[in-house]
Amino acid sequence: MLPFVTNVLSKSDYSTATLLQDMGNLLFPIFSLQIVDGIIRFGLDKHYRKPDVFTTGLISVFSGFVVLLLCSPLLSKISFLGFMQGREILVSIFVFTSSLRSVCSQFVRARNMVKLYAFDGILATFTNLTLTLLLLYPFHLGVTGYLLGIILSDALSSIFLFWVADLHKFVRFKGYQKPIFREMTQFTIPLIPSKICFWITNSSDRLMVANMLGDAVNGAFSAAYKIPNLITMLSSIFMDAWQMSAITEEKGRASFFTRVFKALCALIFSGSAVLILLCRPLMSVMTSKDYHEGWIYLPILVIGTAYACLCSFLGTIYIVEKKSFNNMVTTVLGAGANLILNFLLIGPFGPNGAAFATVCSYLIMFITRVIDTRRFIPINFNVFRITVDTLILIAESVFMIFSIPGWQIWCSVLTVFMFLINLKLLMQTIRKVIPAKNKKAFKK
Repeated sequence: MLPFVTNVLSKSDYSTATLLQDMGNLLFPIFSLQIVDGIIRFGLDKHYRKPDVFTTGLISVFSGFVVLLLCSPLLSKISFLGFMQGREILVSIFVFTSSLRSVCSQFVRARNMVKLYAFDGILATFTNLTLTLLLLYPFHLGVTGYLLGIILSDALSSIFLFWVADLHKFVRFKGYQKPIFREMTQFTIPLIPSKICFWITNSSDRLMVANMLGDAVNGAFSAAYKIPNLITMLSSIFMDAWQMSAITEEKGRASFFTRVFKALCALIFSGSAVLILLCRPLMSVMTSKDYHEGWIYLPILVIGTAYACLCSFLGTIYIVEKKSFNNMVTTVLGAGANLILNFLLIGPFGPNGAAFATVCSYLIMFITRVIDTRRFIPINFNVFRITVDTLILIAESVFMIFSIPGWQIWCSVLTVFMFLINLKLLMQTIRKVIPAKNKKAFKK
């Protein structure tokens, strides 16, 4: 979608659209009580009735929506949230539909309806693409159309899941066990500060760049921010495939998590090396001409995204062990570092200063979680391999950003080297993913 959106929206409008989306993502955990994490954690637990879990999710989402509507007029009164002016209700609906869809899709996963969950993801992407393009081009709704495309897509996805998965059968207020609400919220409420701090680490830099350097600069920076989402997408596919096993698997968790972590590192670092190598052509292909200069922010953003994915993996340990407080503390450390470094670095170094602040904050969070999570599940981290992989990405970024003579050759060599040192783990991962009946065809 990025080429079409950046073609029709100016840098200022695109900056506003992404900031509205970021604000919705910030309000999401607050007014949904982050019940989504409770849905998957308690929904997979055989000790809890699924109707009670799903009904708790709906109560949280609808109650939060009412409270948000009442509070929404206050949002645009905050000085640095001027972009919210006149769009408070739209953002509130965005939060509601996003929360509702998340509850429905995670509950479908909790019922082991994985194919339906996957199909809904494809369907939601298609409807989002189609509706956004219709609202931006024929109807020329601009920023409002950008947000409406997401809202309508999430609403249609929720309706689809209710219909196909018969979710209405799990909405039971009669005989509802009220203690489940208290137990689920006791688990999810400590995750709210964690999610807010994760948002600060991931999204506050765009808000600060917009306020300190202007919407035009932030427009290019925000467009560049979208491309590392390819790494996030790769990671989320991988994470979705094993997260359910992480919760239900009780024996040999340490060795299981170690194998998965090593495979994830190989996948993330190799993919990041390719993305840095291709950052210039990708920015040219995926954005309109006015945004092309944003490629220079990409290498550092890619490294930050790689470590964000690794932090999310370790965050799963806290969910499995129901250690919400530890999750919050480690995220607060990263968010605090991000805010301080943003104030120090954006002025002298511009958006790349914000990108570097994000890398440092995720690195702090990662190191803290590596040390802390070993108390619960002692993963065998290969520190030497992780360090080498990181240094390769840093070296590639330096060659790329400063256009050092022969950078094309050096970046290509470093990318190939990254693949070679991770080849064994990558092949093991492929063999795990490809069904046995297709392995012969694959070898041919």
